[in-house]
Amino acid sequence: MLPWFRVRRARIVLGIAAGQRREVLASELACDASTIWRACQRYQHFGLTGLLADHRQGHSGRDLQITPVQRAQIVELACLEPVARGLHITHWSSADLARQAMADGIVAGISARTVRNILSDVDLQPHRTRYWKTARLDARFKERAEQVLWCYGNAARLAEQRVWVMCVDEIPTFQVLERQPIRRAIPGSIEQQEFDYIRHGTVNMLVFLAVHSGLMELVFLSQNDHEHYVPELELFRKQHRELREVFLIQDGGPSHIAGETQRYFAQSRGWWKPRYTPANASWLNQAEILIHAFKHYYLKRASWRSQEEIKTHVLASWPEYNHRYAHPFEWTWTNHKMRQWFAKHAAGIQCKF
Repeated sequence: MLPWFRVRRARIVLGIAAGQRREVLASELACDASTIWRACQRYQHFGLTGLLADHRQGHSGRDLQITPVQRAQIVELACLEPVARGLHITHWSSADLARQAMADGIVAGISARTVRNILSDVDLQPHRTRYWKTARLDARFKERAEQVLWCYGNAARLAEQRVWVMCVDEIPTFQVLERQPIRRAIPGSIEQQEFDYIRHGTVNMLVFLAVHSGLMELVFLSQNDHEHYVPELELFRKQHRELREVFLIQDGGPSHIAGETQRYFAQSRGWWKPRYTPANASWLNQAEILIHAFKHYYLKRASWRSQEEIKTHVLASWPEYNHRYAHPFEWTWTNHKMRQWFAKHAAGIQCKF
């Protein structure tokens, strides 16, 4: 005698194929409409074998019919590009993997939920991706990285001698968007924002980070170029006359390496000590971490009706950030670790030091 769940699933598919309404069929079989829907979805995606497969789980939450060998085969399948199975999809979903596992004869039947559980056990997430930027591993990378990491490693000690390590970076062409209405979260409903917006141009922000304390300063730039960058550096210097020197960590952006900027640094008589992150390695600049945090707390979900409104908001926000959230960022990538990493990944590169 067949198990009742198989009989019911078969009757559901036959009933729907015969044109019965879902509500009538649910009443006849003493089940709810969602059971009808799930059975039809199972048949559509997995065929007759998947429809009649036993997907019930034991007390441990693991599928009773999936053996360790089958689990390993499903993990191996998930590590393949779909094109290896003649598919044109760019990545696997759990439903795709379940369907392919049955097509390959790995299992007679399996649900997408079981596939998710199997992949979760080995921390495999084929549906996700993360971008990275490959650094240019050459002699200059090592030299510049060593200088930046030395500053981070000695920031606290230098601060005691009135020498600060400062990171600087821009938030260029930040769009000033007005979205109305914004419906705030209430019990049972998350916050909602209108998709369409009114654009009020863009603004440029320049962010300073004191590495030893985590405190920030922020100013607006009319243009993101050296003609506006240098005056802000000079204003910072005048506001911090008590300091003996400042190691300035910055990337190789046009305003940072412009001739006028270099002449300004030279005329500072050593007060500014610029240090540049390597090419394609701006992630070595802790100001990027600060900008991410500041955007999260103060820019991500706001709406502004004008550039003046966002400027008022931001200029009031960064002192609040210093009071509520500022702290030295935990930085564990030391020069020793960098040199080990560089030696491993830059093997075969001829470097002249």
